[in-house]
Parts: sequence; C-alpha cells; structure tokens
Amino acid sequence: MLIFSRLLQFTAVIVVFGCGAFRVYGLGGDTAGAFPGALAVFDAWFGRVTLVGAIVALLSALTLLLAVTLLLAVTANMAGSAAVALDPDTISAVLFDTSFGRVWCWHLLFAVLLIGACLAPLSRGRMTAILVLSLLLLISLGWIGHAAMDQGAAKLGHELNQMVHLLAAALWLGGLAPLAWFLGQARHRSSVDWISLARDVLPRFSHIGYAAVALLAATGAINTLLLVGSFEALVGTAYGRLLGLKILLFSVMVVLALINRFRLLPRLRREPQPSAPIAALARSVLFEQALGFAVLAVVSVLGTWPPAIHDH
Repeated sequence: MLIFSRLLQFTAVIVVFGCGAFRVYGLGGDTAGAFPGALAVFDAWFGRVTLVGAIVALLSALTLLLAVTLLLAVTANMAGSAAVALDPDTISAVLFDTSFGRVWCWHLLFAVLLIGACLAPLSRGRMTAILVLSLLLLISLGWIGHAAMDQGAAKLGHELNQMVHLLAAALWLGGLAPLAWFLGQARHRSSVDWISLARDVLPRFSHIGYAAVALLAATGAINTLLLVGSFEALVGTAYGRLLGLKILLFSVMVVLALINRFRLLPRLRREPQPSAPIAALARSVLFEQALGFAVLAVVSVLGTWPPAIHDH
C-alpha cells in the first residue's frame, strides 16, 4: 500500500508540474500567437490532465498517510490491523506529533488548492497557480523520507539536494507527457501547423532536457554518496543493487534521448514529408516514458527501505 501510494504520488505530481512547465517554456512567447488553434486544443487537454493528476495526487497522499499511520502504529506495538489507520486519534497523532505529519499537512493543503486551481476558469492566473502549487507539491516530497533522517546542516543540505533532484526529474519525465501528446497530434492530423509546431517545440524540450539530465546526474551522485557511501555497499546490499538498477534505467533513457536529439530530430527538420521521423519519435518518447515509470517504481520501493550506508 505504501509503495503503490508513493508511485501514484510521484507520477501524478511529476506529470502535473511537467505539463505546466512545458506550457511555459515550450508554448510561450511567439508560439501562442503563431498557432492559436493548436494552443486551444492543447489547453483543453492540459486542463483535463492536470485536474485528473491533482485528484490522484490528493487521493494518493491520503492513502499514503493511512499507510504510514498503520506502519507507525504497528511499530509502536499498537493493534496491527487496518482499522487503526482509520482511527482519528491515531491519524491526529501522526499529523501533528511527527515531522512527516507536519510536512504532510502542508502537502495535503497544496493538493486541495491545486484541485481548486484546476477547476478555475481558463486564464493566465490559473496557469500560474497550477505551476506554483504543483511545484510546492513536488518540493515538499523532498522534506520527507531519507532526507529527513539527518540532523542540522546535513539535513538541510540533503533536503535541498532532494528538491533539486525532484525538480529536474519533473522537468524531464513530466515534460515527456505533453511531448508525446504533441507528436501524436502531429502524426494523426498531418497538417502544416501541427508539424511546424512539433519542429518548434522539440528543440525547446531538448534544451530543458540537457539541464535536467545534468542536474539529475549531479544530485543523484550526491544522493548515492549520502545513502550508499561506497562501491562495496552499492553491490553488496539489496538497497545498493536496486539503486544500481535505477542508474541503469536512467542511463538507457539518456541514450534514447540522445538518439532522439541527434538522429531523429534532424530528420524531422530535413525531410519535407516528415511522417516517418514523427512516428519514430513518437515511439521513442513512449518507450522513454515507460522507462521513466520504471524508474519511479524503483524509487517508490527504495524510499521504504533503509539506506545501504546503514546496513554496510
């Protein structure tokens, strides 16, 4: 229950923030005036996706709270049944008497406000609210878990590193969702406007992707140092080996992104009838999304295990 709730939480928050950021860097400026029809279609899709994502984020946050409450109750030798997780007194104790609970109160508030922003009429203020609230949801995930186990300056540094790691992941993985949608539209509509828009949007995503991958690699290396500590712990513990799988999946995603950028994107720009490179890019982005989801699944498990540096 805890792992599944974490997976839903990470996926929903990353997709909502990634879509909101994509709307700013990918479709802002001159693009909005040059392709008003396509932008209207995207905004309608964006509204549906962010609303569903916000609802999933709230529901998974509540489910995660119940899972943590049950685990803490069992750890404290209370009645080890699912009913204890629904007891108001127990939930109140977890929310207000633990560091996780105090962070989660803010997290739940951000999720509720995000749903309200998604239900508001379409406007620039609504877009800004969705982006800001989803960012707060995202970075608040860095205030719990392994980063919260440290003390003093070490805790602050670990939390800051984790927040940057989550931000970079959301810019890349979350941005893949609207990118895949655009490639699908360009592939099926086959109109000049949609193909021109795809040619304009893809390089913008690539530029953001460069920064995101660099930040992910740097912050991921710091996390590995903090949570694993040595090569022996990386290969000699279950936590380290699962982290190694995450690193492998990340590496495959980077290779795939490089193929998209330096092989398929030039073909899209060069060919007068770009249906083949658009189809190839669409398949590649979908595979990249599947790998990203696998990474999030691994992260959801790792967050429930003690770090390798403790065992080793």
